[in-house]
Amino acid sequence: MSAISAIFSFDGVNEGEIDTMLESLKQIPHDAAGSWRSGPFVLAASTLHTTAESREQDQPCVSEDGKLAIVFDGYLLNHLELHADLSLLGQKVRNLSDAEIALHCYEAWGDNFADRLQGEFSLIIADARRGRLLAARDHLGFAPLYYRLDGSRLIIASDFRTISALTRAPMEPNLRYLSQIITNRWYLRDETPWREVNRVKRAHTLVFDGQRLSQPRYWTPPADITIRYKSDAEYAEHYREVLFDCVRRSSRSDREVGIAVSGGLDSSSIFSIADALERSGKFLAPGFRGYSLAAAEGSNAFELPYARAAAAHVGRELVERPLFDPEIDWYTQDAQWHRDIPTPSNGAMMLDMEQQVVADGARVFINGSGGDKWLQGHENCYGEYLDEFDLAGFGRTLKEEIGAFGLRSAGLQCLRQTVAWAAPKGVRRVIRRRLRERRRKQDISFGWLAPELRIALKEAEELYEATLPEDPIEWAKQNLATSPRGDLTHAVMRRQRAKIGLESRHPMLSRAFMEFSLQTPAHIKRRGNVTKVIHRAAMEPFLPAKVLNRTTKANFTNEKIDSQFADYVRRHAPERLQDLCDLRGLEPLLAIDFSSPEGDYWAWEIWGLYAAAAFLYQYKYVTEINPATGVQQDRN
Repeated sequence: MSAISAIFSFDGVNEGEIDTMLESLKQIPHDAAGSWRSGPFVLAASTLHTTAESREQDQPCVSEDGKLAIVFDGYLLNHLELHADLSLLGQKVRNLSDAEIALHCYEAWGDNFADRLQGEFSLIIADARRGRLLAARDHLGFAPLYYRLDGSRLIIASDFRTISALTRAPMEPNLRYLSQIITNRWYLRDETPWREVNRVKRAHTLVFDGQRLSQPRYWTPPADITIRYKSDAEYAEHYREVLFDCVRRSSRSDREVGIAVSGGLDSSSIFSIADALERSGKFLAPGFRGYSLAAAEGSNAFELPYARAAAAHVGRELVERPLFDPEIDWYTQDAQWHRDIPTPSNGAMMLDMEQQVVADGARVFINGSGGDKWLQGHENCYGEYLDEFDLAGFGRTLKEEIGAFGLRSAGLQCLRQTVAWAAPKGVRRVIRRRLRERRRKQDISFGWLAPELRIALKEAEELYEATLPEDPIEWAKQNLATSPRGDLTHAVMRRQRAKIGLESRHPMLSRAFMEFSLQTPAHIKRRGNVTKVIHRAAMEPFLPAKVLNRTTKANFTNEKIDSQFADYVRRHAPERLQDLCDLRGLEPLLAIDFSSPEGDYWAWEIWGLYAAAAFLYQYKYVTEINPATGVQQDRN
């Protein structure tokens, strides 16, 4: 795991800027740090070793002729396969580090190299042979990477702090981005809270030659169903092979790793699979330990009985840690340190557990995020049956849906999907437009946006919709894989863990896992009111019945902090949100009791309003952070 940065400037880069870059990157825990300079290029990295192979690398990693250099953040899942392919091409790979392999992949395959890299990563390559800088992020954008372009000068970094420290002009807030936070409506893929700073888009490469900047896409989620079997047993066997392999590859470390065990189907499965892999000698770390959040008994977040059942089933103990529950000042100060928006409370509550993982000696933390996203099944199963003229499957599913939800509800769902499938493209466009317009009229959150931002967010939504396929099945799959909200989730959790020296890994969000899910039919994931059908079938030998048959989910809403967020907004909205909000439109929301069920419903919006207000305070009063000390300097 690394913090990385680069500058490309034909006007040159002075030594003071290089020192600033390095000092900023070194604020996260690291084992080594270094920089490289050649002509208009400067690269820098601060690296924490999480694998044996990473100890073999120097970052920046430089080609033998000194004309190419790379900085790399994250890890690869397929480094051995890539090394074998490179060897066949005659590439002289000096070691098995991810940075070395990624650099040789670029040498071997040029601009098409990123599609061959599987894992969780961001990287920057300086190519002095062709006079350009290139950057790339993985398929879901786990490792953030931001850039600021000022004429012919390009700054790229894995955090806003470094961008801010290197910029020569003040950074201004991006009200359009903040408007999607306060409404919980996410459409902007490349924008950030800072107007002059964009993110390198996930599944894209960024190329800059001093004059032109482009971002070609290298991976698109597959939409066609290409994996078909005659029985559930065959699907379950294939699924089990994929998941076992994803967990095995994610476990690569030269230290014991931590595994999150919430007690849900997904994390419990990963914990049980890790146990099976270790017993068979296939786990790629010297050991692992399970960690679980210990919420108060009787609360909606209390999952310990399920987590303990999963641990007892494989004969292991859990490390149980309380939910981190700070006062509001912690959120505000942490956001100011990162020069970013505050962390949502359901992410911050993991911090105490994550710090325990680090204290126990691990640098890798594996979790089950993604299962809810890829195993629930989408609503277009009837369309899939119609595509295949599978009337037997259509009728069987309708019968199951009627049994689960009743004739009226199931019939309406079936009718909607059938009409959507049969409608011509032009009719689909009209229906979608009218549905959007109706939703906007009924959307209370649009009522508290300033009028000009309502227009801006409407335009952003329509631009986002225009990038999605018209076919309803393809639309659902691509929207699930590319929703801009994921960039927020991955970025805030990555920065939280990086600050304490921990690398998170997500087997159920790997490309192989996602592609298997996307290429299999919806009916193997959901039948009636039962979700994760094939997952349950595949994991039956490895999970206790208490977990395997679980249908409930924990609720990690924090009434205490939501009430503090609401109080903060009530106090500061007139001063800090006047450019974002119609303050009269906010009055109904701020009258809500956030300790009530209605407050739970609006929790994301009240966090968003607080996050925007705290961010704008940071912009107005906190002008810079000394990258060497992390000390903030106030304007007043």
